[in-house]
Amino acid sequence: MSTTIVLPTIIQGPAYILHGGVVIYVEQDITVEEQVETWNPKSTFGLIGERLKSRSFKITATPVGMITAALMSYFYEAFIAPQTYVGVSIIPTSNFALTICSLAENKTYGYVRAGLSEVPDFSCGPTKTAFGKASWTAIGAAATAPTNANFLKAAIGAITADTTFSASKIESDIYQGVLGSLGAPLNSLGSMDGFGFKFGYKTKNIVASDVGIADIILDSDGFMLSVAFAPSNLTEAQVDTWLNYQGANAVLPGQAFGGSATGAGNLVLTGVTYGWVFTANAVGPKSAKRVYQIGEHRFPNGAIELTNQLTVTTGVPNPLFSYTAGT
Repeated sequence: MSTTIVLPTIIQGPAYILHGGVVIYVEQDITVEEQVETWNPKSTFGLIGERLKSRSFKITATPVGMITAALMSYFYEAFIAPQTYVGVSIIPTSNFALTICSLAENKTYGYVRAGLSEVPDFSCGPTKTAFGKASWTAIGAAATAPTNANFLKAAIGAITADTTFSASKIESDIYQGVLGSLGAPLNSLGSMDGFGFKFGYKTKNIVASDVGIADIILDSDGFMLSVAFAPSNLTEAQVDTWLNYQGANAVLPGQAFGGSATGAGNLVLTGVTYGWVFTANAVGPKSAKRVYQIGEHRFPNGAIELTNQLTVTTGVPNPLFSYTAGT
């Protein structure tokens, strides 16, 4: 009996993402993972067999480090204006479709309704590009039955050429930090390996049994901002004083890390060459790591962690993060 060999059809990138009216170019690859939740009815003869509960798609990529005002506002809008975004849907009210545009094939692969479900960490330094990994979650269209042909995925189409990619915007700069108005040495902070922002961002699925996941909400639980860096110009004694382990300004059990007289303020990072300014609002030092070893700097990469304290004005939460565009 002769057997016909099935020849492969190779499908490959490169590709970029279009979502929320913003084009996101990526460092290397875009992965799509189906997230299927099931349940299994029981009987005295054993499990009957899995049945569908919900289906969604998780799209993951690392954005290329192209710093633009549009990308900064897109990725970090919830931290810039928490009163607008916390507790509401992560899916934009317009431009909610997510499209993967395959340049090699000149085709689009679309998901009809998606939201940003993992915010990328952000780096300020000369040896890293700006963005960490980001994820989006795609669910079924609102007010549409799953039996609709375009409930989850859109029809494959042709891409429209995009010209926004710019290698000159992939900036890696030296940053100087200033913490509040506390004076020397905290008014001129350097870092051994740049400054790293970590954004606490947690979502919650709203499940409707007839359609699966009906919406995804940005949960207030875990919503926060921290910054880590290795100080290049602080002595160990200065770090000890800054972290307020002891003495008149000691941070006591039950007190916020940003609550002491010498520990709190807005951390403002200014790029030396391109002039971008990134600010973590109302942060205080939480902890420090140390290394006592020949040939090693006392404070390793990410040694000092600063964490934010929520502040409000007339009952409205203030921004956790802000930026001023440079060149």
